[in-house]
Amino acid sequence: MGTQWTDVLLWKQFQSGDRSAFAKLVNQYKDVLYGYGKRFSADNELVRDCIQDIFLTIWHRREHLNEPSNIKFYLMKALRQRIVRQSTKWKKALSLNDISADRPEFAIDLEHRIDSMEPVNSALKVYINKLTPRQREIIYLRFYENMKQNEIADLMGLNVQSIYNLQHSALIALKKWMDYKSIHDCLITLCLFAPTLF
Repeated sequence: MGTQWTDVLLWKQFQSGDRSAFAKLVNQYKDVLYGYGKRFSADNELVRDCIQDIFLTIWHRREHLNEPSNIKFYLMKALRQRIVRQSTKWKKALSLNDISADRPEFAIDLEHRIDSMEPVNSALKVYINKLTPRQREIIYLRFYENMKQNEIADLMGLNVQSIYNLQHSALIALKKWMDYKSIHDCLITLCLFAPTLF
């Protein structure tokens, strides 16, 4: 039975008030959400509070919620929106240069991943962190979470063309900084090393 099918069954059971199904959803997604939330805020407490708020909200509103087509995407989007709203209330939220001050910075932590390709990891870490927060988020969602551009657009609240443009400009910058001959080389590097980078 596939994950999506299992999620649909869990969601239906959760909506009918089954506490064990709800606990399974929480346990299945809490770590994914925490990892994603940490990319927006260095404040562990803020991230944990936002995740808890999301799960409490969906529990209380379960009878009125539609069944999402992708539960992971639905929860990630809810977390992103919650952190954006809450970050203005928390003094520890990071400020940004290229997006409005009410949005937290998207950070990529490359320290804790596999060291086997240390020269590539080190170079990519430096260059990925030179990208704008939105470009970093798109690279993470596209190459690590394997999301499609339309899903990324929906998650980030941008139109699909903006996602393509931001992804393209990020790849152009990485190509230049990594001294690659083509964007294709950059794409191959990101596809091959994404699991070791994020």
